[in-house]
This record gives sequence, structure tokens and C-alpha cells, in this order.
Amino acid sequence: MTQLEQLKDVPFSVRVAETNAFVREIPYHDQAKKSSRWTIDFDKLANHALHNHYCISFIKCPFPLNFDSLINHFDWCSRYLYFNFEESILRIEIFTKLEKQHFDAEKLEYLIKMLKEYPQAYQYKLDEADNRQQWALRKKFNFQKNMDFLKIMENDMQQRTILLDYLQTLQREIGRDRVINPIEESATSPKQVALPNMEKREREASSYNYLKLNDELSPATCKKVIEFLYDTLQPYFRVPYHLDIFSKIFSTEDSPELELIKKDHFDNQSLKIIFLSLKEVKGLVVSWQVIEKKVRVFKANGTPFSSFSEVSMGKISRQKRQKQEKDIHPVIELIKKELAANRRK
Repeated sequence: MTQLEQLKDVPFSVRVAETNAFVREIPYHDQAKKSSRWTIDFDKLANHALHNHYCISFIKCPFPLNFDSLINHFDWCSRYLYFNFEESILRIEIFTKLEKQHFDAEKLEYLIKMLKEYPQAYQYKLDEADNRQQWALRKKFNFQKNMDFLKIMENDMQQRTILLDYLQTLQREIGRDRVINPIEESATSPKQVALPNMEKREREASSYNYLKLNDELSPATCKKVIEFLYDTLQPYFRVPYHLDIFSKIFSTEDSPELELIKKDHFDNQSLKIIFLSLKEVKGLVVSWQVIEKKVRVFKANGTPFSSFSEVSMGKISRQKRQKQEKDIHPVIELIKKELAANRRK
């Protein structure tokens, strides 16, 4: 807890200015910017930020917040920004762009170090801060009576943990690449070693013309995954597909598109949950662009339905998400179990 006595050196003018601008919404990328008028009802601001997925800060953010500035100013964001991203922004946009950066192990380790040092915002020491940053610690303490702010603090810690886990996964992939390619490792620099693997990852991410499953899955497991998806999606086929034809969608470049019909209990949200689950567990190793190209959804009247990769996970009801995740759970566990066993070999 930051006591007033500890802040006796903070000038009165700073106290007044920073108290008047008590807490700030920080829009990410294309979120609407706050009007220039000062906010008086900070409880209302916290409620709006929580439910509309705005990050917040007790000090002024010195740059527009987007993916590039998040990474380039990761020190600042780690210290002073409460992460409150929409889940789809975190898991789809930020994760995808992180993978495409192809950071080497040293850069990933730096990001990981910052998240370990700051598992939540405003954990810096008082004597390491300037006047405004010191006063921000006092504001944080005072604002903890606000329940919406406490929820944002919880979201911040959860999202930092999720991001940390993802960065560590990328780091482990680099380690596996080096074990797989020991000859190249000894003959070239680390940066050169990474190049073939970058090309492979890029190929897996966007260049395939079919829904490629992970090469580390055995043919038997791939068969079970395909049969599971066939049984799950068959009631919504726009045209009949024999299992052999359906299987080619996961293995052959010139395979047909999978055309599905939207129904009341099966729509783009359902598909988003299914394919996001497969991607997160690394069972499916292609980009959303490839998935959208191979899986098309139509309304009952035959007109194309909207893209499902852009569906916001935050707008899917908890009940619907839990039901769909429960339905796909057996195949997700099958994939996780086999990939984990392969890593132990």
C-alpha cells in the first residue's frame, strides 16, 4: 500500500493534475478514441472500459496503442497498462502477428522477462518512479474500492499469463528447431539457422490450399480427427460429401471447398469455436485465411454468410461456448495427448 507520507515530495500541481485525470481509457488500434473532455465519473469510465475491452492506465499513454507500439514499448506497457483486450484481439491478432515476427530466442526471452517481472500493472518500486508514476500508485490503491476496476485487474493478470504462455511456446519451438537441425546449428549463426524454419512456418500458416493437420500427429490420430469433424459437420453440409472426399480437404491441394449451411443452432460462432480450438492446440496448422478459403458458410437461401474468422469470441454467450467446447473436447484432448507424448520423446 502506498501511503501519503511516502508521497510528500510529489508537487501539489502534479497531485491536482493527475487526480483530475484520474484514470484513462487507452483505445487499441481501431477502437473509438475518447473525447477530449475530462471525465468526472471515473466509476462510469471503469465500467465502460471493462465491458468494451479498453485497456486503462493511471498515467497518460505517450503513444497510440497498436500491435507495433505494444511490442516496441513493451517496457512501458508492462509497467503502466492494464491489459483488457478483447479475447479475439489477443488470441488472433496479437498472437498471429507475434508468430509472423519470427523473433529469435533472445527477443522472446526479453518479452518473457518483462512479463515475469510485471505479472500485473503498477508493480514497480516507488523509488524507481517519477512524480506522476508515484502518484499513480496512490491512485491505484484508492481505486480498488471500484468492483469494475478489480475485474480489470483480474483480466490484466489473466491476459499477461496467457501471453506469457504463448511466448514460452514460441520459445520452445525455436529450441525444438535447433535440436532437429544440429548440423545447421553448428555451421551457421542462430539467425541463419532460423531461416528455413521461418519459411516452413510461413508455409504452414498461409500457403497451403487445404486444412493441413500437424505433421506430428500420427495417421491414425489424423483419421480420428477427420472422422470426428465429419460427424460433427455432416448435418450442415450444403451438398453431400463422402468421407473420402471430405478427408481430402485435410490432405490434398486440389481438394474441394467445404460448403456448410447456417442453422439456428449452428452458425459462424460455432465454427469459430471449433477451428479456434483446433488452432490453439496446434492440431490445425494453417492460417485463418486458408480456413476461410476452404470452409464457406451459406444462408438457407443460398447466399454466402459472413466471415467466421472475424467473429468476436467476447460476443459468444458463455453457455454456447461451453457447449461447443464440450462437444469438441474429446478430439482436442486426443491431439494434446499425442503432441505432448511426441515432445517427451
